[in-house]
Amino acid sequence: MDPKPASTRPGLAETIRAIRIDEAERTGVVVALREADIARLDILHDRLKPVLADIPRGVDLFDVAVTPGATPRLWIDMIAFVEMARDKRSYRFLQDTREGRRVMIESADPDQVAERITAYIARRLIERERLLAMPPVLDYPALPPADLPPVFAAPRAVGGSAPAGEASADPAPAPAPPPAVAREGVRFSGLGAFVLFLLGIAVGIGGVLGLAQFAARF
Repeated sequence: MDPKPASTRPGLAETIRAIRIDEAERTGVVVALREADIARLDILHDRLKPVLADIPRGVDLFDVAVTPGATPRLWIDMIAFVEMARDKRSYRFLQDTREGRRVMIESADPDQVAERITAYIARRLIERERLLAMPPVLDYPALPPADLPPVFAAPRAVGGSAPAGEASADPAPAPAPPPAVAREGVRFSGLGAFVLFLLGIAVGIGGVLGLAQFAARF
């Protein structure tokens, strides 16, 4: 006698998500639609939990989680994620590559998208195994020393003489600039000019006062 097939009825959590999605589609509220996107991504996440449980321990390539925001996403790893398409019913599995963002699959069936993500995870694990199995990179011989001038290749102590046959690398002292020729005439600093200015004002005021006294006598 054949065993009875396992029950395919949805669980309580999936039923609650389905009700939220239905209410969001009927109301059309932006916040409710965003919550509906998160609920759909959670449904896909539940499909992937058995696959994620089979990933060997110690493999940190994948960090699967749903992130809310302006565009809710289900991240698979650092370069691959799932988001809802414009119709809010289809899943879009995207991957960032050197040539740009590539659509791996777009479907409204979460099981089909989960199968494609499973194949992606399996391929990443195989690539990791191949990299670990590769032989270590051979140590290349050290590069020969560069052909530097003797002054850099064999430095001498400060104040020492140069080795025999080696020209002195010390540059010749630059000639001292000729002394400045003093120009004839009297130079005034800023302070001296200011003092002379005050003296001129005092002389002028004294002259005006003297003229006034002289005029008052006559």
